[in-house]
Amino acid sequence: MHSLSTCYGQRKRSRFFSLALTSLLIAACGADDAPAAGGESLALSDTVATVSQDPPSESALPVGPTADLPANELGQIMVLEYHRLGDPEGEWYRSIENFRSDLRMLYERGYRPVTMRQVVEGNIDIPAGTSPVVFTVDDSSLRQFYYLEDGGIDPNTMVGIWDRFQQENPAWHHGAVWCVLPAADYPSNFFGEKASREVPRAEREETIRRKVGYLVENRHEICNHTLYHARLDRGTDAQVQEWIGRGEDSIQVYLPEGYEIVTHALPLGMWPKNRQLAWKGTWPGRPGQDRPVNYEYSVVLEVSGGPNVSPFDSRFVGHSVNRLIVAPGALQRQLQAYERNPGQRYVSDGNPNTIAVPRSLQERVNRARWPGKEIRVIDQEASAAGAAAEAGADG
Repeated sequence: MHSLSTCYGQRKRSRFFSLALTSLLIAACGADDAPAAGGESLALSDTVATVSQDPPSESALPVGPTADLPANELGQIMVLEYHRLGDPEGEWYRSIENFRSDLRMLYERGYRPVTMRQVVEGNIDIPAGTSPVVFTVDDSSLRQFYYLEDGGIDPNTMVGIWDRFQQENPAWHHGAVWCVLPAADYPSNFFGEKASREVPRAEREETIRRKVGYLVENRHEICNHTLYHARLDRGTDAQVQEWIGRGEDSIQVYLPEGYEIVTHALPLGMWPKNRQLAWKGTWPGRPGQDRPVNYEYSVVLEVSGGPNVSPFDSRFVGHSVNRLIVAPGALQRQLQAYERNPGQRYVSDGNPNTIAVPRSLQERVNRARWPGKEIRVIDQEASAAGAAAEAGADG
């Protein structure tokens, strides 16, 4: 295993990232609050989107198993939260066997992975009859991604398991969201790439660049989890911006040119006293650094809270996205809840350029945010779909 020392001395250009959700109000939710569905709705305009009842265009992606449910793109989306791979299994550990089982179970029930970038940009490109699910993997630890001596990816790491499943099931097309800690204690530092006398610094850094590049090339997303997992609620405004900004800076060194990080995962779900600093701020940089580091994120990930409302729903708040920790039994319970109330589940119509909604819920679409999307009204609703979606992520 190669190792890495953190790259505090590296410099990068200052970047202002476009904020995809500037029109949304920010919900004041803590880590354990109710889902973000409680945010204030925006006024809707009847003139900024068209309404159609025509059949949708089909996604070009492989299909695989689907759910026998009508399209409902105002349904809920699960954002799953994983940490370490191994035994004994608990809140922060998932066994190899159960991680494989999670992929298989979701795939066979018609779920397909998407990234948070796809969600917040409204680019949920999955086949008709399938549902999006976001995999977020926190802390960039050793058993998430490891290269063997022969140069191959360890098949018993999360990336290795994901790749094998994807090869066997091409319809499992998109990737996961990897929330990176550049300077945490080993093994949670850039996937366990710690400093070592045996491995030259240049070689360590090349290993990191290779890993990060591999994830980006294979449709995964890179997320900032701060520099070393500091509790943002205990920091001053300056400290908070340093922890987030230095994390951004240290990750960007290894990313392909032009790659923009759009997602930040709150360590332990703890918000800074000035909540806005969780998604926008400036770190002046180290002494001698000629430019500051500016960060601006479209998504802030909570640590818990359950499923989220659709990004097309006027109640969606990108700066407070709930997650479901995949502790023993948690995923199974949520899937069983959707079996009892299928109208709560987001189901794609197969066309990322349309928003397919039950007729009774069409006024809930945030038309002002999605003027380029065509609204497709669905008359054949699932049983009690209106009531289920009315509850949204509240239930």
